[in-house]
Amino acid sequence: MISGMLSGLQLIDIGETFNVTVAIAGQILTLSFVISVIFSLLTSILTLRYNHKLLLQIGLTAYAVSAIGCFMAPNFTTMVASYSLTGIGYALTTTMVFTLAADLFPVEKRGAVIGWIIAGMSGSYIVGAIVVPYLQSIGGWRGTFIGYMLPSTVLALVLATTSIPRHEYDPQTSSKSSSLKESFKEVFSNRSAISSLVGLLFAMAAWQAVLTYFSSFFREWFNLTISEASILILFAATLYTFGGIASGRMVNRVGRKPLTVVPILIAGIAIITYSRLPNVMLSGVIFCVGCLLVGMMDAASTNLIVEQLPAFVGVMVSLSRAVTQFGFSVGSSLGGVFLLLYGYQDMFLLLGSLAIASAIVFHFFTIDPLTT
Repeated sequence: MISGMLSGLQLIDIGETFNVTVAIAGQILTLSFVISVIFSLLTSILTLRYNHKLLLQIGLTAYAVSAIGCFMAPNFTTMVASYSLTGIGYALTTTMVFTLAADLFPVEKRGAVIGWIIAGMSGSYIVGAIVVPYLQSIGGWRGTFIGYMLPSTVLALVLATTSIPRHEYDPQTSSKSSSLKESFKEVFSNRSAISSLVGLLFAMAAWQAVLTYFSSFFREWFNLTISEASILILFAATLYTFGGIASGRMVNRVGRKPLTVVPILIAGIAIITYSRLPNVMLSGVIFCVGCLLVGMMDAASTNLIVEQLPAFVGVMVSLSRAVTQFGFSVGSSLGGVFLLLYGYQDMFLLLGSLAIASAIVFHFFTIDPLTT
């Protein structure tokens, strides 16, 4: 999450450094997403054979190496290659934190725990909105990678090493160690499980492109400075965090499916709307409301996916991360193409439509196993 925030907020500055357009600079995410899809699929195998804590530590290490590489990148090619390591980091860390939540917590507590995990991810945007402008004023965009992303990742690695139980879960003896072939057969023969992944694909394609280009939109459309855009990120991330926490607390009462469908439907409408408003304050408010709703949807949909096939949580979460990153890749690529060809408003129209399509898929084709 930190790496995405850093690149999204500073696309204009990165593009100027390497003499490329914002749309082209946004493609530093594309290779990262492709690699993440591949490693997320690989992780579905690794979760059946290796300790989940160890895989989490490897993922965090990949983030740290990426931060150093981005800081030292002499050209755009090296920047793309270094940033692509975040794909490995994302695939391993996000899969493992949600899988560990399923390993270590009973179902009645799992919803709140996942909500807090989602909130923690978005919390990097809150801290970054404060820290990034200061670090950039000192060392440019490179300073934010070495001064924020690297220390944050090292801290996370220390906490993971010292705080997560070492022998709480044994992948060799668990029923989750069923053969990979059996695991995939169970997933792909379950209509609700597959539909939840498709719905997630649409939602994440929409939202990642929004995250990639919204800072540049507000900076170019309303002439905001990077400090002013950081304030917007601060409010948006705070509401996203609150949405994740609130949704995690409500899933057992309201249900995972309703808390997925309704927020992403309204968020899709908000994405289309905020880019067409002439007033920066009103546009910013609508955007922040969309962030609140997507935060709620993120926590609820993750809970929904985790509970689809309890015997194959690791595989299901790995596939959901692969789908998420594939959605990120599709969203950022389509967003870049539409931005180049048609401009911001038509790009956000496409993204909002994808979010609405996600709501339709979740509503008509998925079930919540715990309430059905």
